Amino acid sequence: MNKIFESGIYNQVYPIILNPKNHDDQIKLDLLLQNNNIKVVNTLDNQIIELLNAKSGGKKINSDKHNQLLKEFYEVNDKDTFGNWIYYPWKNTLVRLLPEEDFILVRTSRNNYKITQQEQKELATRKVGIIGLSVGQSIALAMALERSFGELRISDFDTLDLSNINRLRASIIDLNEEKSIIAAREIWEIDPYLNIKLFREGISEENIDDFLTSGGKLDLLIDECDSFNIKVLAREKAKKYKIPVVMETSDRGMVDIERFDLEPDRPIFHGHMKGVSYSDLKELSDRQRIAIGLKITGINTLSSRMKASLLEMNQTITSWPQLASAVFLGGATISHIARKLLLGANYQSGKCLVDIDELVKPEENSQVKEVEKEAISFSDWMTLIPNNLQPSSVNIPQNDLRDIIEHANMAPSGGNVQPWHWILDEKSIIHLFHDKTKSDSFLDFLGTGSLIAFGAALENLRLKAAYLGYEIEIIHQINEFEQDLIASIRFISKSPLPLKVKYSELVEGISKRCTNRKNNERVEISDQVISEMENLVTDLELGIKSKTDDKSLQELARIIGEMDRLRLLHKRGYRDFINEIRWTEKEAIDTSDGIDIETLELEGADRAALGLLRDAAAVELLRENNLGTALSKISDTTVLSSSAVVMIQGASFDPITYLKAGIALQRIWIKANLNDISIQPISASLFIFQRLKREITTGYSKLNQERIIELSEDLNKLFNDGISCENLFLIRLNKVQEPSVRAYRRDVSNSLTII
Repeated sequence: MNKIFESGIYNQVYPIILNPKNHDDQIKLDLLLQNNNIKVVNTLDNQIIELLNAKSGGKKINSDKHNQLLKEFYEVNDKDTFGNWIYYPWKNTLVRLLPEEDFILVRTSRNNYKITQQEQKELATRKVGIIGLSVGQSIALAMALERSFGELRISDFDTLDLSNINRLRASIIDLNEEKSIIAAREIWEIDPYLNIKLFREGISEENIDDFLTSGGKLDLLIDECDSFNIKVLAREKAKKYKIPVVMETSDRGMVDIERFDLEPDRPIFHGHMKGVSYSDLKELSDRQRIAIGLKITGINTLSSRMKASLLEMNQTITSWPQLASAVFLGGATISHIARKLLLGANYQSGKCLVDIDELVKPEENSQVKEVEKEAISFSDWMTLIPNNLQPSSVNIPQNDLRDIIEHANMAPSGGNVQPWHWILDEKSIIHLFHDKTKSDSFLDFLGTGSLIAFGAALENLRLKAAYLGYEIEIIHQINEFEQDLIASIRFISKSPLPLKVKYSELVEGISKRCTNRKNNERVEISDQVISEMENLVTDLELGIKSKTDDKSLQELARIIGEMDRLRLLHKRGYRDFINEIRWTEKEAIDTSDGIDIETLELEGADRAALGLLRDAAAVELLRENNLGTALSKISDTTVLSSSAVVMIQGASFDPITYLKAGIALQRIWIKANLNDISIQPISASLFIFQRLKREITTGYSKLNQERIIELSEDLNKLFNDGISCENLFLIRLNKVQEPSVRAYRRDVSNSLTII
């Protein structure tokens, strides 16, 4: 036995085929048979009967003839030396089998005629390579069962972890075993005659050419590896050698085919990775891997549950999920396509879905639709115009009117909804109305967000009117939340020169003011800047509080981040968020409102994550399971890179206070922009806090309501210093370059009516 061991017969990787007709093999076989610790499986008689059945021309042999036929068979073939013995060292088992040709005939007999004998012979000449054996193992097994190849090259550097056994055919006994060995053993235990070459170290620059060409060029490459740089490398090389590539993603049964054999000039990944090479992808973060993966597969092809899972990457899960059912489906799908392709099927390059959920759909539950708030009509607005106001002393020309309103409309508004409508009546008085068809949203609680916008617009109007020489009177008409008439503006006099009014120098910054969401490294700003901002709001009976230290910013990032998550997990909050984004340039131009996605200044990974959020079913899954930890990280960079975060505060919760907050915001914003300091609102949480403080039915679970109350208290500790006041609006200040894109605005004609 020692000599046998030394000769390598106990090699733990490969099966050993022993032919009794070979003298040396017979010696080894005799020694193995003498070892009582080795299990022996000898069903040769049954296999011979199956062989005779396979050769009978379709007639099954009656069992009462078996003994006679066996006797006749062994008269022609030596019973002791017929066939081969296969020793499986990893199982310490010895199995007797038919000779290779007879074994293949019997084992594939049930393939006829889904696979003809001629096709079986053709497949036996084909060479296939599989990279990655988490999904690739199922493909290799299915192809081996059908004997769809003559040579199989498999590659995976990894070993089996416990978490892999949710989808790999393996035993806990195999933990820490190489995946390539596990896959090969499983196949060899089915068919020891199959030619399998193992690349146990995985694929690299050093061995990729050997994998594809050594011993003959592959006829097909199947890519199921997780490494994006290896995916690119494999395709670059497959393209060079004109080898077709197929891939299955284990999600919605997506199959990807690239016919480099037919189209050697075809760009890899159908051109989705244009300009990206193997060398560019050697070191990728998980966020970058997700972004690249989404670029390859396309966000719209992913299932909702996969999108939800990707949003949980490195939060509550460490890697993207793969289910056994999806992996086995992929194994069946790719093995079928591979067999047909190897036999000459004219598959074209491209993608397709074998989506069980689309093919077999359960009956959907009926859902009650949310009732939208009914907006007031234009005729109703007309009844609200007060008739007790003195007419304007000046009739304003239409060109000046349009100029003033155009500048008023440059004010910021939540989600860039531009909720204003201006009506010039017969008395030459302008009336500002709240157009709720544009602003009705979860965040616009009692119209408070819109009131901020109206205050900013009225400040712009005041500054621009003075610049054009008009003395005006602004009469606040609103005295309760959710009223439609906000204010009336009378024209008192007209001067040929600009009028000097409070902060008139800010007029030049109205058109320059913009939201800038770029994130650079944090730059400190002086106390003088904050002091100047404080001076801008003193006449409004408001105050501001600023935070610039790291500890406060970290605490604020935590609060805002968690509120971002809770906003998106609220059904209406999520719907509003998705609806306010303008996902293409055309959409942004056509609507001239909302948040142009380009203004978000997103890098690839963040943009990909935002794309995942468009799937309502994915977010619903997060909502139902109170997940979405990654959503709480959205604002981290925004807050932590801030030069300062400034809170506008007021003494009371009433409409006029919010109008004044809008005036304060506009002054601060223009002043900052004129001094090359950028501003970005980060106030969504404040409106949710107010809603929970004053509304019984919020749409949140009890658990999430309690969490929001905790976060509100944490924010108060950070900004209120134990003083009772209302937190009205929150902005971050930063020093960055000009924004890549500015938000579009609707034409004045859409918001101005002249009676």
